[in-house]
Amino acid sequence: MVMVYQCPCCRRTFKASDPDILNNIPACAAEAYPVDTVYALPAVCHINRHAMEAFASIVVTYGNGEICSKPLLNALNQDYLRRLKVYYSIGMLKKQQNANATVPNCVDKDGGFIRQWPPLGDSIRDMCDSAAGSHKNPWGISDHDRHTREMQSVRCHTMFAQDHTFQVTKNYQGKIGAMAAWDAASATGEVASAVLVPSTKTEHFAHAAQQMLRRPDFTPKFKYSDTWPNKKEFWVSVCPGIDGRLGLFHCQKRMLSTLRKKHIDFNEAQTHLLSCMYECCPDDYERLLSALKNGTLSRTGKKHSSDDISDMKRSSKFREQCSKYLRKRLHKPETIIQNLDDWFCRYKVSSSDPENRPARGRLDPIRL
Repeated sequence: MVMVYQCPCCRRTFKASDPDILNNIPACAAEAYPVDTVYALPAVCHINRHAMEAFASIVVTYGNGEICSKPLLNALNQDYLRRLKVYYSIGMLKKQQNANATVPNCVDKDGGFIRQWPPLGDSIRDMCDSAAGSHKNPWGISDHDRHTREMQSVRCHTMFAQDHTFQVTKNYQGKIGAMAAWDAASATGEVASAVLVPSTKTEHFAHAAQQMLRRPDFTPKFKYSDTWPNKKEFWVSVCPGIDGRLGLFHCQKRMLSTLRKKHIDFNEAQTHLLSCMYECCPDDYERLLSALKNGTLSRTGKKHSSDDISDMKRSSKFREQCSKYLRKRLHKPETIIQNLDDWFCRYKVSSSDPENRPARGRLDPIRL
């Protein structure tokens, strides 16, 4: 039963759940209807505010509504079972008080079914898409337009990073034809642009990159990419004077891919190679050493000695369990080049002994 309002002047009638009505009446009255105005759609049912707040991030992440529909159906089913339990419990109490009272038999398994059910996954997904583009809210702008304006207002005067992401395409229908999502982020971590592309070719993201660089507050000096110097000519043409950089992770990956992982000195060579390019933040490193020596990081309270920590650093255990959580500080360019030359001379073996040679080819320094 839907409550209906009637205008005292024109005698027009309005549903109490209409979003325009909820936006114009006082908040104390609008809050009595537990549904957000953007979700007050002309549908068969409305999902209350608490459910949609819980489902908002899930629908965006997984790109479907099944993970939302199934918990609703299960919650409704469990509610009916609890009601039956209470009903038969009251009947048994009445029978104990009055021997002539009759209590109906319990419902057989699969002997009944509910006649009302929550919306299916596709319906929930459609409701979320409609709500994202709805202007039925107090500020009169949809979430889609607001997010677009926020991305367009991202500022950048130092550096930005661009990349192709492939996993996000699972959130979209296959008929769209998207193979990846090209995105760009500023130094603050804000996403400045994100578009679906059918391939990683320059022609498919060139327009988005040009529009991003034409913004008045988007004047970067450096660009980070995992494929640099690939597509260098394009970026220099659209943004003259920009300097490209290869990310630290991909720089390390290119060097480590030339080493034989089964070599006896691989872990030691890898540790020294990484230390050639950066160092851990002294404050973080000091706290880590204190925690290892006093046993804070161990579940059993084991205290590591200086020799134990040295052995751990020569293996992959220190990098996997400790180092990746520490802040890194890059060395200066000339320092990195000198360290890499010293590292290569240290682990270079005579070519007459190919079995013990740790590298398959020369490791030229890559500019960061």
